[in-house]
Order: sequence, then C-alpha cells, then structure tokens
Amino acid sequence: MAVTAVAGNEIVRLIRTAILHRRSIQAVYADRERLLCPYILGRNKDGQLRVLCLQIGGESARGLTHRDGAGDWRCMALERFSHVAYSTAPWVLTTDTMKRPKCIESVELEA
Repeated sequence: MAVTAVAGNEIVRLIRTAILHRRSIQAVYADRERLLCPYILGRNKDGQLRVLCLQIGGESARGLTHRDGAGDWRCMALERFSHVAYSTAPWVLTTDTMKRPKCIESVELEA
C-alpha cells in the first residue's frame, strides 16, 4: 500500500470527505495497513474524535472474520492513524445492521 503521511487535520479532512462521498480509504492505523470504509465520525464521552469504519481488507491484530469482503466493524481513534489516502477499492455498502456504537457519543457526520 502506498500511502503518504499526513498531519492530524489533514487526516480528519480526508476522512470527512470519504464519508461524504462514500469513498474507501487506505490507512496505517496502529502500525497496521488497512482498507476501510468510514461510516461515522464523532466524539467519545471524553470529547476525542473517533471514526466507525467497515474494515474490508488489510491487517488487524484480531484478524478479519468476514473474508468475503463484507468487512468487520472497527471503532478507531483518529490519533492512531499515521497515514491516510483515498483508495480505488469500491465502497462497501453493508446490510449488516449495527447498533449505535458505544465508542461514539456525539455524531458529527454519518454516511
């Protein structure tokens, strides 16, 4: 994966744009390369930015349970992203219903 390091504000801008336009992103999160579809950007109870993503590829410490491309839900802390770029992979629209994530108390943007 060829992604470029970007500053924190640029990461937020890229993720916001990806949500608005339903674009997948390539990212390095917690030192692992990931392919993500961001769905919700918001803040946790402490006011820290979090993004709920559908991880459709790449690495994960827990592994990916949906190997068929359906993806696994991940709630991610924006400060743990070190690289982000738009991907050419298609946005995955899931029929998997998920309750409002507990990691996001205040939604700022939702796909």
